[in-house]
Amino acid sequence: MVSSVSSSTTLVLEKTEEQQLSPRILELRKKIYNEDYINNAIQRIAQVISNKLVENPEELKLRDV
Repeated sequence: MVSSVSSSTTLVLEKTEEQQLSPRILELRKKIYNEDYINNAIQRIAQVISNKLVENPEELKLRDV
């Protein structure tokens, strides 16, 4: 009989005191909870990838390692 063992890893981030963080990090933390910000970021990434595909499709091909 063959059995398989499955395990999962959970990443736990310790809560950091906000006064120790830079203002930029605090600003980004707020932005990632803003649905409009995330949707715009995804749209921008898609636009950049689309532009790259049109300009130079060879650049985005997967390479054998």
